[in-house]
Amino acid sequence: MAPELWPNDELTRLANRYSSDKGTIYNCAHGYTRVYQALLAPLRTSPLRMLEIGLVHGQVQAERPQDIDQLACPSLRMWSDYLPKAEIHGLDIVDFTRFSNARTRVWQADQGSRTELDAVAAKVGGNFDIIIDDGSHASHHQQVSLATLFRRLAEGGLYVIEDLHFQPAGLELPDITLTRDFLRGLPERRPGMRLAIDQAEYAYLVEHVQSIQFFDSISPRWPLAISADALAIIRKKGRHPAIPPVC
Repeated sequence: MAPELWPNDELTRLANRYSSDKGTIYNCAHGYTRVYQALLAPLRTSPLRMLEIGLVHGQVQAERPQDIDQLACPSLRMWSDYLPKAEIHGLDIVDFTRFSNARTRVWQADQGSRTELDAVAAKVGGNFDIIIDDGSHASHHQQVSLATLFRRLAEGGLYVIEDLHFQPAGLELPDITLTRDFLRGLPERRPGMRLAIDQAEYAYLVEHVQSIQFFDSISPRWPLAISADALAIIRKKGRHPAIPPVC
């Protein structure tokens, strides 16, 4: 996909500039920036607090580790430019804390550990307005992170999970319901799912989730039948001072 696909989309240009796969060129080239642009353009000057899980593409870590210091954390650089008044936090199981700077704070933690997630949230203090999970993509990790951090999301805030169409074979647990299927069934409390969260965490989500929207990935690596509904935006109930309600 060429960067000119959406010529007025500044966020896509930034993603491509910093080599983020949320854009249209690098690594998986999901094109999620078209969704984020529509969602966040009205919020560009708002003092948001954002947390992103997963900071360096796994392919870069595995095949081009020598490039990491130059690339740093691509999406955090993108968010820092696009949201100049936002307080931006990044979290990864790998130690990328050296990339912290005046605009961005990077934390090391395991997204599959409630204790470690809670510890980071306590150090940050307060709630997040936007949380993005682009971490391991393993269903149980996604579900633990959602159950733990959704409580740390502001009323009316947004929780985003990326790449629901992909689960890493080395990490995915075969007896856990896929997160995409879990989210599809959550509004109707679909029975029979095997989840990595307990009943109290499930009940909290049922009570506090206002809506769930799905969007596709445009990555050329997968056919649309697989990459449809790859991105989920989960909105928390309540009124947010900056984020408009669902129409």
